[in-house]
Amino acid sequence: MQSLASEMIEVHGAGAAAIARENARLAAVAARLPQAKRWLRVLDQIQQQHRLKETTRPRGPELPSATHPEHEGA
Repeated sequence: MQSLASEMIEVHGAGAAAIARENARLAAVAARLPQAKRWLRVLDQIQQQHRLKETTRPRGPELPSATHPEHEGA
């Protein structure tokens, strides 16, 4: 499952989760429950990888706030 999730992210980028979700939905509608469960596990892996990437991404410089001393009293 992990390698399929990684390959989907590599090929489809940000759309990988939507594709996995749609595949799970279509499998469930077709009463292919084992296949739907597999797609849901792939979707979970994609979402976990996305969360991991978000938490390990270096933060950029902080944007200046609107309350700078040069703006006070103006």
